[in-house]
Amino acid sequence: MTIKLDNPKIENFFINELHSDVKAFSEFILKNLEQYKKQDQFSVTHLDPKKNSYKLEFDEKDDDNPFKDIENVKTYAKELREKSWR
Repeated sequence: MTIKLDNPKIENFFINELHSDVKAFSEFILKNLEQYKKQDQFSVTHLDPKKNSYKLEFDEKDDDNPFKDIENVKTYAKELREKSWR
């Protein structure tokens, strides 16, 4: 197995702390990967959509409304999702 280290900090760690011992280096990596796997995936704070959203309002006579051609929001959102996966 060959590992190319482009990061001088990692290279110095390998040389100085592990004394260029490949076995110690691979054990160190495997140990840290196992610890990484055990961590919780994400810590997410859920937001209330009613408090953290706003409604876009346009004048009916305003020609700048980019959504003036949309009649059904549900159908429009479904079409956007389908187009994004193609």
